[in-house]
Amino acid sequence: MDSHARGSLTPETRHEQDGFLDRVELRLPAEAEQIPLVRTLTHGVVARADFGLDAISDAKMAVDEACSQLVQPAELGATLCCVFHEIPEGIAVSISTRTAGPHLPSETTFGWHVLTTLTRSVAARCEPIPGEAGSTTTIDLVLTPGTSDG
Repeated sequence: MDSHARGSLTPETRHEQDGFLDRVELRLPAEAEQIPLVRTLTHGVVARADFGLDAISDAKMAVDEACSQLVQPAELGATLCCVFHEIPEGIAVSISTRTAGPHLPSETTFGWHVLTTLTRSVAARCEPIPGEAGSTTTIDLVLTPGTSDG
């Protein structure tokens, strides 16, 4: 399945200096109706990483919120790209989409508060697309097995 299909799942194993780290990438239309698929993938990825039940729920809620914050400003017909990979602290998640112009999620909203509460770290960035008016907006999360257990 090519990268422009309705939904594609690309499992890869990359060799890193520390050994082999798993990476899963999902590309799908940047539409609210697609977010449950990302939530389902999140459940599978973090369960495989031995997250507990509470941490699985937290991870699903955090990824759901990050996707929601990106789907709203996404250009019509844009792709939502979700990349999960194991890191020593847990699972790093990078979620991105194309927006018509520079758009960073507000850090003063309840949704951002949810992200900071449920993850070890969260950051957003916006990068212009060279030669075009659009930008790529990305939210990076680090999910840990004990994020909310404090």
